[in-house]
Amino acid sequence: MPPLGPGLDPLQGAFPIAVVVTAAGSSARFGGGKKELASLGGRSVLDLALSPFLALSRLSALVITAPPGREAELRDALSPASLAALERLGPGRFAVAAGGELRRDSVRLGLEALAAMLVGAGPGALDGTVVLVHDGARPWAVPELVARVAEAAASSGAALPVLPLVDTPKELGPAGLVLRHPRRSSMGGAQTPQGFRLGALLAAHRRAAAEGFDCTDDAELWDRYVGPVAYLPGEEGNRKVTYARDLAPAEEPRGAAPAPFRVGQGWDLHRLVPGRRLMLGGIEVPSPLGEEAHSDGDVLLHAVIDAILGAAALGDIGTHFPPSDPAWRDADSRLLARRAATLARDAGWGIGNLDCTVVLERPRLGPYKDAIRASLADCLGIPAEAVSVKAKTKEGVDAAGEGRAIEAMAVVALVPLR
Repeated sequence: MPPLGPGLDPLQGAFPIAVVVTAAGSSARFGGGKKELASLGGRSVLDLALSPFLALSRLSALVITAPPGREAELRDALSPASLAALERLGPGRFAVAAGGELRRDSVRLGLEALAAMLVGAGPGALDGTVVLVHDGARPWAVPELVARVAEAAASSGAALPVLPLVDTPKELGPAGLVLRHPRRSSMGGAQTPQGFRLGALLAAHRRAAAEGFDCTDDAELWDRYVGPVAYLPGEEGNRKVTYARDLAPAEEPRGAAPAPFRVGQGWDLHRLVPGRRLMLGGIEVPSPLGEEAHSDGDVLLHAVIDAILGAAALGDIGTHFPPSDPAWRDADSRLLARRAATLARDAGWGIGNLDCTVVLERPRLGPYKDAIRASLADCLGIPAEAVSVKAKTKEGVDAAGEGRAIEAMAVVALVPLR
């Protein structure tokens, strides 16, 4: 990878991560309305764009840039679950800030807001933090890509995901003539999030503003004022919404008829141990024992995630959220479930209904079933009437029956969105 900028050493260990999500543009090409506020599978594009960052265990602060005067409108576009996750960052660690006329100005103002949030974090906090800059109109990024960009930026100072070009590029000149024919193998298309060392990127933006230098992304600005930028493979699904048609589901291949529905089943089991919370469907159930796990241990949501991914033929929970990845340590399983539902929607499937069962000796779950049901419905963006939650015991049989473990099973029906 390219060397770090001047005076920057590679970050080691659990470095903090800050995020700027840019949503201050005019959406002029979208054809009516602001694209970040458009609905996609029952959630706003902006809310979906935030999702992969909220799963980061090292997330320390997040700023959304908005058109001046529309800050409250963009905040209102976030789901209750996303707002709750942002509140857990701590007081003053989340803001919707007014952007500027140019994208460069909006990013700089977002970085200034982050710097103000971290002012009490001690000397070196800015250059010890990785900042990820992401388009608020790019709702299909996945947590795995976000984590890879952050790690590459910590190592190299700056990094971005890139896709190889499909079409042969041409450099266009005046009078309708092609000026040059660059080799496609040496070209690539930039995506976001792009990752940088926060202090160095902010300093570069301040210089760019003073000199009047404009650019279309932050990698170009870093290259001009700091140094080389590393790149890593992007993802084809990580598309940006520019036109209204970008929100339409992909067309079926010719001759292919969509299945009327798909069914997936999920199962999970966790040991019960002292000192852990008992989480079920995003609800904490009072108990002296909780699930032992790498994430928050929500056995019910883990079964639901496997059911969704299985029905859509997209692998399993370990494929997308491996326990070996420190990014998922103590992660909120609601964020993982929303990502699984998003992956299914990207594949053309919506959740029709969910039926699940929890096997637990104690405590009795009767008083909590309605809250768990409502939480699951909110997490997945479906009506509560489409969710069933049942509670069973094993009457002393095996680990679950002896109170040493908890089990959950889920069955989900997916319906085509086309």
